Amino acid sequence: MKEDLRVVRTRNAIENAFISLIEEKGFENVKMVDIASRANVNRNTIYLHYETKEMIMERIIERVFTNELIELNIEQYPSNRFSKRVFRGMFVKIFQVLFEHIELYRIILTDHSLYGYLNSQINRIKHYLLSNVKSTKHNEIIIEYIVYGVFGIIQNWIIYDKGSIDENVDIIVSLLAQNIRHVQLK
Repeated sequence: MKEDLRVVRTRNAIENAFISLIEEKGFENVKMVDIASRANVNRNTIYLHYETKEMIMERIIERVFTNELIELNIEQYPSNRFSKRVFRGMFVKIFQVLFEHIELYRIILTDHSLYGYLNSQINRIKHYLLSNVKSTKHNEIIIEYIVYGVFGIIQNWIIYDKGSIDENVDIIVSLLAQNIRHVQLK
């Protein structure tokens, strides 16, 4: 069933106002009345869609993250046949997808009160990767290493504008290619 266009526009206005307010004031300092004023809607309208500002943040992250996972189409990459070419293609796509919402990610990465949201998405990625390999302590450690290593590079790129997509992808691919040769998922 198709969602009412007025509802979609109202939610978008609320979410966009919320993100701009977080950027200006920080998550902790944003109040529902601020969001209503910025979105040019009645405060009760916000409560029809979201009970709390935390729910607004969860909806934004869930929508963006889910859409990005779908766009990445990770299932197309064989879990047992990684080469530099496969890694490169996968990470170029990841960086391109992140770039589409880079301001949102910059806000999430720099506002410490949003750490829980970020941590839950990192855990989703780790869980997804672990679901595609045999469940062993060895594999858990390798996935943890890969996810946090890649996350660190992405974090530097987003927050400090360090390097281009190609430069960052080349670094990630080089590191992964070297390490995968020495440590295989079992």
